[in-house]
Amino acid sequence: MMDPEKADDLKATALFQDLRDDEVAVLEHRIPTINVPAGRLIYSPEEPGAALFILKAGRVRLYRISPEGKSLTLGIVEPGGVFGEMALLSQGIHDSFAEALEDCTIWSLSARDVQDVLLANPQIARRLLGLIGERLTITERKLEDFAFKRVPARLATLLLELGRVTAEQQDGPVTLRARYTHQQLAEMVGSYRETVTKILNEFRQEGLIQVERGRIQLLDLAGLRRKASRS
Repeated sequence: MMDPEKADDLKATALFQDLRDDEVAVLEHRIPTINVPAGRLIYSPEEPGAALFILKAGRVRLYRISPEGKSLTLGIVEPGGVFGEMALLSQGIHDSFAEALEDCTIWSLSARDVQDVLLANPQIARRLLGLIGERLTITERKLEDFAFKRVPARLATLLLELGRVTAEQQDGPVTLRARYTHQQLAEMVGSYRETVTKILNEFRQEGLIQVERGRIQLLDLAGLRRKASRS
């Protein structure tokens, strides 16, 4: 029996919004739902598995590990977002890690299901190609940030991203939805916990942020943007 709520949720995603109701109904039966607790890895490099994931609820961090053992956050996936698509280019092998930042509900598609959908719906193939191109652009920008920006700039960029601050948004405060330890933030920007603790204290003294009940509040968005733009 079809799950109308799940079918509606699938059609609400950007990837499947062009499908007819009957096509969504067929797809809905083929896509299992996975619940992943916060902190759990969804996939890792060299791990075969589902070729495509759609995030229904929660937040997912995509990252890589440098040869020196430091992690580099490539992006934060929001509900309705698609990830894991790069595995389609490497025969089902993922080239990065995907970690649940919050308790997540995820739909997964096998490579065969993705192939069937793309062959039957050229418009979805175009959307997926656009998504892959966008992901590559974001990855290149993140790698440039990692190579050329100092830790304060990388940390300010991350805080704005975690706070879902848009380019047009000017006013604060913005409270990060989840609690992050200094160690977690350090891993996201490829640094050390002690360094991140020092920089957060500097941000707090400058009035850029404050911490209440274990959650970080972004007080001065313009100031954080200035920090993020520095090399």
